[in-house]
Amino acid sequence: MKKMFVLLFSILGMNSSSFALEADFNAYLRGGTGLNLEGGQQECFYNIGIPGNFMRLGNECGFYSELAFSFNNKKAEEGNANYFKTQLRLEFNSKGTRQWEPKGDRDINQVEAYVRAGGFSEVPGDFWIGKRFYRDVDLHIFDWYYFADMSGVGAGVENLPVSAGKFSFAHLIQANETLTTSVGRPVLQALDFRWKDLQGLNLWGVYAWAPASSDVANNYVASSGYSLAVRLQGMVLQGNNNFTLLYGKGTVKDFNIYANSALPATDESPNKAWTFRVVEDWNANLSEKWALMVAAAAEIGDNGTQTKNHREWQEVGVRPTYFVTDRFQWVFEAGYSQIKNDAEVDNNGEPIGVRGLGRISVAPQLSIGKGIWMRPVMRAFLAHSFWTTSNRSFIDDAAPTFKDKNAGTTFGYQFEAWF
Repeated sequence: MKKMFVLLFSILGMNSSSFALEADFNAYLRGGTGLNLEGGQQECFYNIGIPGNFMRLGNECGFYSELAFSFNNKKAEEGNANYFKTQLRLEFNSKGTRQWEPKGDRDINQVEAYVRAGGFSEVPGDFWIGKRFYRDVDLHIFDWYYFADMSGVGAGVENLPVSAGKFSFAHLIQANETLTTSVGRPVLQALDFRWKDLQGLNLWGVYAWAPASSDVANNYVASSGYSLAVRLQGMVLQGNNNFTLLYGKGTVKDFNIYANSALPATDESPNKAWTFRVVEDWNANLSEKWALMVAAAAEIGDNGTQTKNHREWQEVGVRPTYFVTDRFQWVFEAGYSQIKNDAEVDNNGEPIGVRGLGRISVAPQLSIGKGIWMRPVMRAFLAHSFWTTSNRSFIDDAAPTFKDKNAGTTFGYQFEAWF
């Protein structure tokens, strides 16, 4: 088998006039193992309804990997700037229970498969078709791509020079996985517009829609929606700062393409729903000894119904890092989040009210170098989470051991790497 792989890569790497292929490889990996200090495997605590993974340090269960292969079918050259590139990315996810895990504890997914080309004299811009991560900046300690994340399947053109910035346009199509109606498999389409690098100003807009249809049991009405967002990026107090405002309505009130593409005629409230969100993300290497990440986000919205329609959440967190040496650091994390959704009621039909979740974590780590973004790192962590009584039934989804408690502590080991 080893000889077969050697032969295969030798063939792919042959440099001849008829065939030449260069490939780049990159990856993201994280994983680890731990205990819940009740005696069992580590369990993670999430404030259900808030996107991402709030205060992720010490709260990542299992193993997650992305392996990406970028094949340079044709590289840009002096006097001939056009290029063609093929990208493939596979995602691997497992619960980390043991080395050889049963099928139900692991999965593999193709998250990117697309061709990209550009540098043409005939038309400006870079073109792409396929499945890809189509997203912008993330907020690291909340593990959340909060701006311009429309990852999916479609086609687009990027980096068109417009004024002082660069303009991008994409047509994205998401099909219903299970339903077949009078139009076939219903789809949600989205037109995505981005204008970035305007001296720190980044603009994003989306319009999305799905057609009316029917099947033997139901009628589905047409749905639509839009989102508008602005992100200001720049240096503030020696650190990199992102301040973002977002408004979404209808099918893209959650600022992604995952809305229902077949809206039942019995409930048109998703067409009326709206969301307003604000995000603040700041990080800096402050001195020879300290680095700091600070994050805050808040959201208010309406689910479109006549009653019990208000929802809101807020979260704030900090991650200081103390550099003992270039290779050894102490990482601390603390934060609190809360959510209130009028549609959430108890068994008696009474509103649940505010659900809170907080976390304090500490992790000694070994790093490849000094800096807030240096990877890989290896950590041991101790994380203490606490939550309101109103949040017990929601904590139960991921951490059933703690369903009747208001706090839980986990201990374990974790690595994170990208290259």
